[in-house]
Amino acid sequence: MNRSLHAIVSAALIASLAAISAAESANGTVTYQSKSGPIVVNVKHAYLVKGPDVVSGKTIRRVVISVADVAEAIRKCERMMCSDGGIGEGMTVDLDAGPMLNYWFVANDQRVQFSGVTKPDSLKLTADAADHVAGKWDLDAHTGGGPVIHIEFDAPLVKEIKGKM
Repeated sequence: MNRSLHAIVSAALIASLAAISAAESANGTVTYQSKSGPIVVNVKHAYLVKGPDVVSGKTIRRVVISVADVAEAIRKCERMMCSDGGIGEGMTVDLDAGPMLNYWFVANDQRVQFSGVTKPDSLKLTADAADHVAGKWDLDAHTGGGPVIHIEFDAPLVKEIKGKM
């Protein structure tokens, strides 16, 4: 291989690896006031899943945000019911399911759970495509018993589920 071609291939590989390392990332906190005191979850990973909504059957995009790396569990999932990857600490948010954002928060290995809906303006997307979603989510739902969310995420598509809820 000549030097020019080798340099082009090397540059493309480096750019691809940089894009992969930036993807599937999240940072920030989700704070929830439980009966036993405040719980703070520091998120690290974000994934995008596409599939049928369990209520409408319409294809939605679900962002899974977690402390643990659950990419492999999501890839093995064949139904939307397991598309959260079995997260013990983190949350999901459903995009495209209707005029509101549906979300689900879990902590302490799912012993603490809260689900809610919010207006979409709390989520500011910097990338909004069928195979990639990124942005910043700031939501204070504590007055309704929910979490306070301050996170940034970059979620590539890791699984598309066809026809099964």
